[in-house]
Amino acid sequence: MSDELLNLLDRRFPTFAAKLRSRPDANLENVAPGASDNDLADLETSLGIPLPDSYKSLLRCAREFWLFGGAVQFGFQHPFIHDFQPFDELSPRQQKTVQRKSGGRWPPPSNGMLCFAEFFMEADGDQVLFDVTNGMVNGEYPVMYHAHESSPPSVRKLADDFETFLIDFLDYQQWAGEDAT
Repeated sequence: MSDELLNLLDRRFPTFAAKLRSRPDANLENVAPGASDNDLADLETSLGIPLPDSYKSLLRCAREFWLFGGAVQFGFQHPFIHDFQPFDELSPRQQKTVQRKSGGRWPPPSNGMLCFAEFFMEADGDQVLFDVTNGMVNGEYPVMYHAHESSPPSVRKLADDFETFLIDFLDYQQWAGEDAT
């Protein structure tokens, strides 16, 4: 299925596909067949928001795949909206954790954003999200990185759109091979 996915990616995301081919250390695995148009319509209905066409194109190629031994996971659990309950509804233990780890800042800065992949660039549990709070611009949402282990947890912009993110992220220093300097 990995070769089949790369062939599909060649048609829609040729630069990303070429980068994947040049990075055997990316270790493409856990590949699942792509989503149908009906699957995507159902997904948008369940989320209550439209998805960018570029992201839907990726989901048509594969509904799930992992890179770097699972450090990057596009999966069936995605996308989902970060939706945190109010602080006063947290358990006392959770409230103490919020006070200790984020100085009482609640909800996390990713609240309301749409998580589309696990992305352990800095720590396990970090994610990439679409910032859907201001709607789409030119059919796209900005791509954000949620660093949940930072103190306090933070969100920063990685790209203006999904395709730019997809093309660029394999070049990030954090994914550089052992040969890189």
